[in-house]
Amino acid sequence: MLSMYRVALINNLRPFEMIKHLRENMVVNAERAKEMRRAGRGNKVTTGEVIIDELLTRGGREFDVFVIGLKKQHVNVFADLLEDKHESKLINIIEPTSRQLGHHWKRLSLELGTAGFVPKVETKYNKVREQALYSLILWEDSSGIAATERRLLDGLQALQMKWALASIKKISNPKSGKKKKGKKKKSGKKKK
Repeated sequence: MLSMYRVALINNLRPFEMIKHLRENMVVNAERAKEMRRAGRGNKVTTGEVIIDELLTRGGREFDVFVIGLKKQHVNVFADLLEDKHESKLINIIEPTSRQLGHHWKRLSLELGTAGFVPKVETKYNKVREQALYSLILWEDSSGIAATERRLLDGLQALQMKWALASIKKISNPKSGKKKKGKKKKSGKKKK
């Protein structure tokens, strides 16, 4: 499960608080906590990677402590997904898209045919960010094989959510849009 949600967890984790939580709950000792912070070099993403790598070598109790830590950090959707052992094939597209939606997640839910889930989503989570993510996860679950990146793009396009479309396209094709840097050719003439 941690491997599946690796990128999304790293993007949502407060790593230095999590290391403290893991230390307080005897998942790591003081020396290992220092090593993990050092290995992360003060970088949030790198430190998050170190934490996930550490947990992948550990057992069930450590995993449970990590999930409790996520709840303390109010990363409830991921805590719930990990507890339920929920699988998502589109999480690397869904999670960043949810960050772009804001309150527009309801419009997208209507477009994707999952407007009936809106009350359930609003009841389960208070934060708009978590509501957007959970609504997309429910869409993926309820749509089965029809839940594709293309369908999500089409829904965003229909609603003219260009900012969210750009985000997905950037994730899907990270090399497109980048200009190649090349050396300028020198002409054989010298300036006088």
